[in-house]
Amino acid sequence: MQGGGSWPRRPSGVTTFELSALCAASVPPVRPPGTPDSPLLAGLAGREFRFAVPGAPAARLPRDPQAAANLWKSISFPPQHDDACWSSEVWTAVMAPASRIPLTPPAGGGQEFAVLAVVEDAARLPVLAIVRIGLAARSCRYAHAVIDHVVAAVESDPDAMAQQLEALFIDALPQARSQALRGAGRAMWLGGDCTVAAGCPAWRGQVEAVCAVMGLRAEIVEEPARRVRSIRTALGDTPVPGHLLAWQPKCRGAEQLVRSYRELRADGEVIVLSEATFPAALAEARHALIGLGLAEPVIGETTAGGRRPPVAGEERFYIKVGGSKAGDVLVPVPDCGHGQWGGDARRKAPRAVMGVERLEGARPRALFRCARCTKHRWRARF
Repeated sequence: MQGGGSWPRRPSGVTTFELSALCAASVPPVRPPGTPDSPLLAGLAGREFRFAVPGAPAARLPRDPQAAANLWKSISFPPQHDDACWSSEVWTAVMAPASRIPLTPPAGGGQEFAVLAVVEDAARLPVLAIVRIGLAARSCRYAHAVIDHVVAAVESDPDAMAQQLEALFIDALPQARSQALRGAGRAMWLGGDCTVAAGCPAWRGQVEAVCAVMGLRAEIVEEPARRVRSIRTALGDTPVPGHLLAWQPKCRGAEQLVRSYRELRADGEVIVLSEATFPAALAEARHALIGLGLAEPVIGETTAGGRRPPVAGEERFYIKVGGSKAGDVLVPVPDCGHGQWGGDARRKAPRAVMGVERLEGARPRALFRCARCTKHRWRARF
C-alpha cells in the first residue's frame, strides 16, 4: 500500500482528449471525504500519477496529510452552491481518472498536469470533471513536493465539455498531443490567411484542438484557392479524410475542391462554415461535429465471446462512420431521442442493412433513419 491509503497505484495513465472515448469509459461517482479528518484523505497523500507519454515524468502529490487535506479543501466546494454532486465528481476525477494529461508548466513552474473522468450523475447522464494541479519547482531532486495551485471544473453540457478538453489539448505537452492523435481519423480544414493569424495568432492550434476532442487529426490548408491542384492530390491520399471543413468566407474560389472531395468519398462529411469571424467559425465547427455524433460514446453490448446477438423484437441504434461496397461501417450508440423516424428504409439503404448484418450477425427486419440527426443515425428492429 502506497501513499498511506488503500487506493491502488496504476502503472500507467491513459492520455486522451477524445470526448466520446471518455464518455464510453464513464464511471459511477466515488464517495468523497466527508470531513477534514476523513481516513479517505490518506489515499490522496503521496499519490502518484504516471503518464503514458514519452519523456513525461510521473507526478507525486505531497506526502504530508495536512497538505493533502488542504488540496481537497480548495476544490471540494462548488463555485455555485446548487451543485450537490460536485465533491463526488471531483473526487472521482482525482482518485479514478480516465485520462491523465501532462501539461506545459508556466515559466518558472515545476510540473503541471490534469486528471479527468466522465462521471455518471444521479440521472446516469455524463458529467466531465477535471482537476488541474500545479507543483512548485523543487530546489533539488530530493526536495518535498509542494502544491503551487489547483483548480477544478465540472461540466455537463457537451459544448462546454468539449471546450474544457480543447483547453487541455492546447496546454498539453507536445508529445502528449502527438500521442493522443495516434489512430485519430483524418480531417481537413480549408480556409484561413494572414489576417486570421493577425487577429488570433494561435488559431491553427485551436482548430487542431476542436478536431482532436472529436477524435480527428486536423490538416489545415490556408488560402486553398491558390493551390487547388496540390490540395486535390492531398485529398486523394489514403485514407481519404472522413471530414472536410470548409470555412466559406476564407476559401472562396475553392468550391471545386469540395466537389472533388465528394467524388473521392461519397460517404464523407462536408461541413460548410459560414461565420465571418474565426471565433464564431470555430464554435460553428464544434457544434457541427457534436451534431454529427462525434461526441457520443460508442456503446458495445458485449459478452466474453463478442457482441450479444439481438433477440426478436429488440431495437438497436447506430451511426455511420464509414462505408464500403461490403456495407456501411456502423457503431452502436444510444437513441437520440428525436422520435422522428421515417418508414422502413431497407430498400433505399442496402449498404446500411449490410453494415448492421455484418456487425450483429443478423439481418434487421426493419431499418429506420432519423430525420433530424445530421449524421446517418439508424434504428434497426430485429
